[in-house]
Amino acid sequence: MQWEEAADMEAGNRHFRGKYDLFTIYLVPGLTILLASLGNWFDTNLSVLGNTGGRRGLLILWGWITGLYYYRYMLYLFQLGRYRGAAGRWLLAAAGAFIMIAVVIPYLPEQEPELAALHVVLAFFSPLLLAAALVAFLRDLSMKNRRLFRETWGAMWGIAALALVLLLAAGFITSFLELFLVIGTCGFLRHVERMLLGQGNRVFG
Repeated sequence: MQWEEAADMEAGNRHFRGKYDLFTIYLVPGLTILLASLGNWFDTNLSVLGNTGGRRGLLILWGWITGLYYYRYMLYLFQLGRYRGAAGRWLLAAAGAFIMIAVVIPYLPEQEPELAALHVVLAFFSPLLLAAALVAFLRDLSMKNRRLFRETWGAMWGIAALALVLLLAAGFITSFLELFLVIGTCGFLRHVERMLLGQGNRVFG
C-alpha cells in the first residue's frame, strides 16, 4: 500500500504543472540570462549592464516582471497554505516594491552617486525581504506539519548558504550570483507549490 502511494506521488510530480510555469521556467530566467549575457557573468552585474549601452528599458522590464512575478506567485502560495500573517504580506510587498523602484533609479555612480547608492540599497534589500517573507510563511506551515517541510527548509537554507559563498568569493554582487538567486528562487517557489498541492491533506489534516 505504501509502495502504491509512493508511486502515485512520483507520477503526480512528473506531470506537475505550476500555475506560473510560463514565468517560472521561461520568462523570468530567460530575461535574467539575456541581461546577464550582455557582459561577463563574473566581473559585472545586472545594475551595471542595465545602465550602459541604452539597456535601461530592458533592465526596467526585467525588474518589473520579476518583482510582480514574485509578489503574485507568493500571494498564490499564501492562499494555498492558508497563510494569513500580516508580517509575511508586508515583507513580500516591500520586496516587490524595492526591486521595482530600484530598476527605475539609474545606477551611475560617477554621475549620480546618491541615486546610485539608493539603487544599491533597494536592490540589496529586496531579496532579503523576500527571504524574510518566505521564513514567516514556512514557519506557519511548519507549525501545521513540521516533518513534511523539513526538506523545504533545507533547500531554502542551502540556497542562502551558496549565495553567501558566491558573494564572499567574488567580493561583490556578480551577474552569476544574481542568476543563481533568481533561478534558484523560481525553482524553490515551484517546489513549495508542488508540496502544497500534492500534500494538502497532510499539511492541514
